[in-house]
Amino acid sequence: MKNKSHIIFWILLVPVLALAQNNTFSPYSRYALGELTAPTLAHNSGMGGAFIAMKPDSMMPIFINTGNPAAYALIKLTSLEVGGSGVYSKFSGDNTSVTRWSTNFSYGALGFPIANNGGACFGIMPYSHVGYDLQNKVTEGGIGEVSYLYNGSGGLNKAFIGYGIMPFSKRFVKFRGSQAIPDSLKTLRGNKYRVAEMGAKVLSDFSIGFNVNYIFGGLQNTTRVIYPNSVLYNNTFRERTLTLGDFTGNFGIQSAFSIDSVADKRGRKDRINGQVAALKAMGYSEEMLKNRRDSLNNTTPLRKRAMSEKTKITFGYFMALNNALDVTYSSAVYNYITSATGQEIIRDTVIYRTNQKSTVSLPLEQGFGIGYKKGERVNAVVDFAITNWQNFKYLDNVSDFKNNYRIAAGVNFVPEKYAAGHNAFLKRINYRLGVSYQTGFIELKNTLITNYALTAGMGFPVGIGRLSSMVNLSVQYGQVGTSANNLTKENYIRFNFGFTFSDRWFQKMRYD
Repeated sequence: MKNKSHIIFWILLVPVLALAQNNTFSPYSRYALGELTAPTLAHNSGMGGAFIAMKPDSMMPIFINTGNPAAYALIKLTSLEVGGSGVYSKFSGDNTSVTRWSTNFSYGALGFPIANNGGACFGIMPYSHVGYDLQNKVTEGGIGEVSYLYNGSGGLNKAFIGYGIMPFSKRFVKFRGSQAIPDSLKTLRGNKYRVAEMGAKVLSDFSIGFNVNYIFGGLQNTTRVIYPNSVLYNNTFRERTLTLGDFTGNFGIQSAFSIDSVADKRGRKDRINGQVAALKAMGYSEEMLKNRRDSLNNTTPLRKRAMSEKTKITFGYFMALNNALDVTYSSAVYNYITSATGQEIIRDTVIYRTNQKSTVSLPLEQGFGIGYKKGERVNAVVDFAITNWQNFKYLDNVSDFKNNYRIAAGVNFVPEKYAAGHNAFLKRINYRLGVSYQTGFIELKNTLITNYALTAGMGFPVGIGRLSSMVNLSVQYGQVGTSANNLTKENYIRFNFGFTFSDRWFQKMRYD
């Protein structure tokens, strides 16, 4: 136990030490709170970032779905995840282009079961990044050339703790037990039984969960207006520094129902054909055989056939709260001239405020998801979400942003999850594909800054004959914005990597 405690400490410490690293160079990170980070881990990244209806497996390895805390209820073993990312970006516009590259460790999360129908998780991950360095030169009438320099740095981080529970996990078992009692008042038949059975399945798989998030960090934005060829105008410097540290939250629900048998139309057809063939062998005429087939079609029951792999339909709902966060900010504006040696000489200070109190109101985000799971091989999910940026307030000022609509879809395929023997490693590899699209909330020059991406990933089992550990890798190719209307287009390739480990921790042994 002592060694495992050390592992938790150091693995969760690595992301903390790396939080100050910059992971964006996007010019669009100057708006709102910067470039927001997805609330999911490496395995979801390979599936287009879809997470709302993603119900992780309860058997090893267990993936933690930090995006929808309702999924914590399925954590049956202590699970540890840590990961990071790297991004290569190419920015183009105005017949120029520039490339940037960065890497950092992103997150650490630890999930563990509580009782038989719940689970909890805590961890830390980035919330947003700010990192831009822009220059724009224009020629103003009567003034000449004017240079505008924009620079931003910093970011926000999110420490979270959450809990999920399945409050009706035994409902289906109790329903089956009650129907076994030969009592006409309790036993259902026909369609009533099927409806009641479906309701019991949905309630048994129903889970609800929440995260308490502490958002903290700092953002710095500066602007310089420089008149290089004029002695009549002073240069201007503007700076705003914001420090944030406050609580918010998000919650979600999930449920599912399984389909373990289907109508055996093939078997019914074979039974009818068998009887008709037997009658034909006895010398029945074609007219008699036709009448007999019609009669069998009306009277032969349609039985159900058990499926070799159960099908599960999952669905979920997610909401991130739009509460106001307390912030402290400082701002300064002053005019200056530059000496012959390049030194800035302040002429007058226009604004100088320190330790000012205000608020930032987060945008309300909510979405729905649906998923399809076939046995232990295929798991596909689709997300539909909206973020209400129109009500976003920054330092009590209402923004002019647009609502952002997001759609994401992904699939995970593993040939044989519990394979053993020859070629077992290759059969246990997880293959992932995904796609995502966001309409964007920033509108510049009557153009929305959209974001679309294609993703692919793989999960490699670690250890000989072990199922508890996995290395998750994914690559994402996407585009933000456009080069039309003198805007900037970003083409990026993002690499995500994560390590998952599941085991029985904190369990008291009966024998020493």
